[in-house]
Amino acid sequence: MPEFAGTLRERVTIEQRLGNRDALGAAVGAYAYGGQAWAAVSPLIPGDLAAADSLSAMPRWQVTMRKREGIDLRTRLVWRGRFLGVRGVVSDPRDPARMVLTCEEKR
Repeated sequence: MPEFAGTLRERVTIEQRLGNRDALGAAVGAYAYGGQAWAAVSPLIPGDLAAADSLSAMPRWQVTMRKREGIDLRTRLVWRGRFLGVRGVVSDPRDPARMVLTCEEKR
């Protein structure tokens, strides 16, 4: 499989949701800095959204980056001033150094 380092041209900040709760037990939207990474970011086309049974009108993105522990559905990425909530994480068994994230933009 060809080297993909040259395609990782975008810098993203990784943030993890904290487990803080308010007085009623609802999650508080606080995040902790989890580092930065180089990534390839591309929009998901509408056909991909239909295949995923998405009902959201928010833009979705595919983010490819080097495999990193701790990336899950509580993770969000900050990219070019946008907040991208991770909705799916896939590791390719043919290339264990790479992970592909499906993200939904948050406003």
